[in-house]
Amino acid sequence: MSNEIPRAPTGAPDSSPHRTAAPSPAPAAGISAPHPPPPRDGGTDPSERRAARRFLLTVLALILAGAGVLAGGHMALARIGRLPDPPLTATWCIDEKLAALRDVALEDRVLLALGSSATWRNLDMPLIARQLGDERVYNAAPCYLHIDQTAFLASFLLDRAPQVRTVMVVLAPRDFESCPAEATAFFDTALGDAYLSGLVPSWLPYVTGFRPLYLARAAAGAVDGAPLSPEAVAEDGLGSSILRNPHSWRPAPAFDEACYAGLAELERVVASHGARLVLATLPVMPEWRDSFDPDGRLIETWMRRMRETLRQPDTLLVDGRGLRWTDEHFADPVHLRYPHHTAFTALILRAMAASPHQGAPAPQAGS
Repeated sequence: MSNEIPRAPTGAPDSSPHRTAAPSPAPAAGISAPHPPPPRDGGTDPSERRAARRFLLTVLALILAGAGVLAGGHMALARIGRLPDPPLTATWCIDEKLAALRDVALEDRVLLALGSSATWRNLDMPLIARQLGDERVYNAAPCYLHIDQTAFLASFLLDRAPQVRTVMVVLAPRDFESCPAEATAFFDTALGDAYLSGLVPSWLPYVTGFRPLYLARAAAGAVDGAPLSPEAVAEDGLGSSILRNPHSWRPAPAFDEACYAGLAELERVVASHGARLVLATLPVMPEWRDSFDPDGRLIETWMRRMRETLRQPDTLLVDGRGLRWTDEHFADPVHLRYPHHTAFTALILRAMAASPHQGAPAPQAGS
């Protein structure tokens, strides 16, 4: 048998996939072959490039215009005194205190007051400085904090204040009202640390924490914790701001069991930084007591629970019920009226002086 592969019949179509096309006939003499189109190199034609440039310029113009509007809005609010401090938390009185701390030499302070407005508005810091014989004291308390958030703030600030030997906190029932774990860390510590250290410009939180609705409310004077008029408060130059006038706020008491864990964490944080925790409860406003605790059991139970929670031998809990005052001493149940904060501060200082641990640095945790 022959091994020759049969050929397709002449004129029949070739079905072989490997068959190459027959060469084109050579052009006649004197006639040039047509030039193939130049290969595409991925470029675009001029009209496409012009359109892309217009798009990019439009986007850039919109970005610059938006930045100009934002900057102009911030400057306008600043001119009318309605620009809040850089919004690390978007609560005016907290951001105001964080802005103030940017200019405080925390690294050489020996006493810090921390907590809610119960601390911010009720301590005579110059009196404390005179009693200690040391001006390096500061009231770093903002507003609205619950006790677990005070522990969070203490951890953040004491890392920056290695010489602090006493942490003072004034307590009211409202500090134990609600302590959900997801709300404990109330600002970004990385940004807060860079901001207090001056490593980032003061305007950066306006960008990273841009809140147009908050700024709109600030323009309308309707934000939480907006500052009172200078005539309504007495500033002491060391972080305290005391109310001068009475207010109608009468908060009903509520206690969250999780807040006692927050108190334990505050004590642990303070002890771990080699400092002593001094706690003081406010005197009880008679009007509030008559409405919510006529037999005194509520405050007594609260005091007992705090004593049971505290563990450090040098922690001091001062009972503000030692001052049996009239309603005229109070702006509201959480804040004393100027100048009665001085007598309250003196009560705390007397208790510190009488304490067997007075003047002794707190032991390191685990020692």
